[in-house]
Amino acid sequence: IGSGQARGMPMRVLLDRMGSSTQVLPWFAYLPAELQPPEMRVARAKAASNPCPSSTSQCGEAADASSVGLQSPRSEELQISGLVWSLSQDAQGCRRVQQALECAPSDRLRETIASELRGRVVEACKCPHANHVLQKLVLLLPPSSSQFIVDELLAGQVAQIARHKYGCRIVQRLVEFCPAHQVHRLVERLVP
Repeated sequence: IGSGQARGMPMRVLLDRMGSSTQVLPWFAYLPAELQPPEMRVARAKAASNPCPSSTSQCGEAADASSVGLQSPRSEELQISGLVWSLSQDAQGCRRVQQALECAPSDRLRETIASELRGRVVEACKCPHANHVLQKLVLLLPPSSSQFIVDELLAGQVAQIARHKYGCRIVQRLVEFCPAHQVHRLVERLVP
């Protein structure tokens, strides 16, 4: 929106709140570049001129944010070790786990993170937060590495999970991203 045009009420409130803030808040990183505070734009420009070759664009954004007070993805991976299940059960924690999965430099590290959810798949399917971590695992892991999710669903009440408001998302992601031979038994249980 041009400076001469009228801005909507939510935009005015947001800009007023940002203008009254004495610090750069982490959520500022998610704003469009033209709305970010000058400190954030400088950090982004600095990071763009010296990109990290091993990180994805989202991880690069996290690295930008680290220069204004957020943690780096590498330290994030180390801090969640042994805590994946407990972190996955709340809103902030599940975001940390998802970020660690996205920024992990290898499938091996993602598999290590995923291994902490073994034995808890059915419970995670019913959790409003942990289901997002399972979905991210299905998206990012090679299909063979997400086999434990299929196996645990088959060992439980897969039809009940498929009808659950969060569990249905996991079944959907498995059917979307895994090869047919991997989810064949799962689909047979759901569609006799």
